[in-house]
Amino acid sequence: MCYVRGMAEGRKRILTVEDAPNIRRLISYNLRRAGYDVFEAADGRAAVEILQKVVPDLILLDVRMPELDGFQLLELMRRYPRAAAIPVVMLTALSQPADLDRALLLGVVDYLVKPLDPAVLLSTVARVLRGGAPNEVYWTGPNRREYVRASIFGVSLDPLPGGKGIDIGEGGIAWRTKRAPGEGAVVVIESPELFTHIRLAEPSLRARVCLVRPMHEGDARVGASFLGLTESARDAIRRYVLLQETRSALG
Repeated sequence: MCYVRGMAEGRKRILTVEDAPNIRRLISYNLRRAGYDVFEAADGRAAVEILQKVVPDLILLDVRMPELDGFQLLELMRRYPRAAAIPVVMLTALSQPADLDRALLLGVVDYLVKPLDPAVLLSTVARVLRGGAPNEVYWTGPNRREYVRASIFGVSLDPLPGGKGIDIGEGGIAWRTKRAPGEGAVVVIESPELFTHIRLAEPSLRARVCLVRPMHEGDARVGASFLGLTESARDAIRRYVLLQETRSALG
């Protein structure tokens, strides 16, 4: 099943591939209210039909679907340069982390956690349509100093990804380590010590490495931008950063 409506000239086009009708309607309603042209597909085969007629600016893709699932659609898209260039944001319930990692390796630029928060949906869509990796400007862009971060001492990122000397903000995290991942790698952050320190309820976070900067004594400074940050995680990090700002201002 697929839905193609008339397009308005100059508006961004988004393809939503989701087999749950209520979720698909929620996504489409919010995107259309925000001024986007929306195409709907209930499975991967319907998405292929749409992609044969139009090249969207962004695809929102569920993984678990009948009739050509999200992985199969991603693998098919990678065979064709025009389709491979379309940014894809995955929709996930986070119940299967291995699926999430597989999708990121297949080139998914970010992911949204179900149940979807309309504000997070729209902000993610707007950011991805502006181009570049999620929040890459947070660490490497010309305006990176505009973003507020907090430094954390005496806390490590054990067991994963390992490291210390942490800087954290809503957009990403940086740390010092002797085991630096490569730029572009997706890292899983599972640090009970850090999460307790900033009062974060999530069991893990994911981030894409934007920079690796060599330091002395064989160390490297790694900067990574968060992927799929939930609103609750964003709020916890924001509260922590603002608290540290206030303490610093008070001396």
